Amino acid sequence: MFAARVTIEDGFRLLLNVDDIDRLLQFTQPQDVGSLLRRKRRVLLEGLTASLQLVDPLGKSSNPIGLSPKDDILFLRLVSVSKGRKLISRFLHLLPGSELARIVCMAIFRHLRFLFGGLPSDPDAADTINGLAKAVALCVCSMDLNSLSACLAAVVCSSEQPPLRPIRSPAGDGASLILTSILERATNLLTGSQTSSHFSMPIRTLWQASFDAFFGLLTKYCMSKHDSIMQSLTTESPLNSEAEAEAEAARAVSREMPVELLRASLPHTDERQKKLLLNFAPRSVPVTGFNTRDGGSGQKYPESVRG
Repeated sequence: MFAARVTIEDGFRLLLNVDDIDRLLQFTQPQDVGSLLRRKRRVLLEGLTASLQLVDPLGKSSNPIGLSPKDDILFLRLVSVSKGRKLISRFLHLLPGSELARIVCMAIFRHLRFLFGGLPSDPDAADTINGLAKAVALCVCSMDLNSLSACLAAVVCSSEQPPLRPIRSPAGDGASLILTSILERATNLLTGSQTSSHFSMPIRTLWQASFDAFFGLLTKYCMSKHDSIMQSLTTESPLNSEAEAEAEAARAVSREMPVELLRASLPHTDERQKKLLLNFAPRSVPVTGFNTRDGGSGQKYPESVRG
């Protein structure tokens, strides 16, 4: 924990230096000086990334056997305190579209349960968690399809079940917010008239494999959650009329089901997956909650990011 606090303080000092460089770059015209400043900026950001001791599963020196539970220990200590979460949020704002952003975001996606499993009672601490979720969602909006695939794969490969709650859930919606952002960003990339033809078959195949694995996790969670809700209602209110039971079930499911994630998944599903989803939808959400003709929202990120 001491090492994490030292890293936090050093990190904020480093980011102040990066801010100074960014201000200088706004007013620097000579190409040679500008190149020198940009190089220094990159070195500083790479240094902070290295100080977080993050494992990059896609890096050349990564462990081929897999990640160890202790691999992210310093990072987890750091984000367990509000100031550490503020540091990562600020860091991500400086990394859009870079390889460093992928490395940091993959660490976050490996630990969605740890980071967004619940909101603390302290309002300031809860604000830093929500702020981190918004920073990740915005960072995702600058990623290419390869980085999106890597982040989604990190969720599936994690030993922790992500907290897949509805957006604006009082228990916290950070994980669903950033996962929805990934799916919407991929939709925009794959359906955009100017970019869709630029992706090779291996890149598309990698994305589809990552999505398929995540979709399996998502639908398994939703069906398990639905069955658990129905069983609970049957046990608690066995004497209710059928109409009352259906109304109560609809309310309970709408509070628990990650409808936004299901909807954002639709553009990436094949016929089998779409049939599975649409067969499940009437039990979980109002019919008007889904529109299979919608190929993408066109949003850069969910509305709740802006709010």
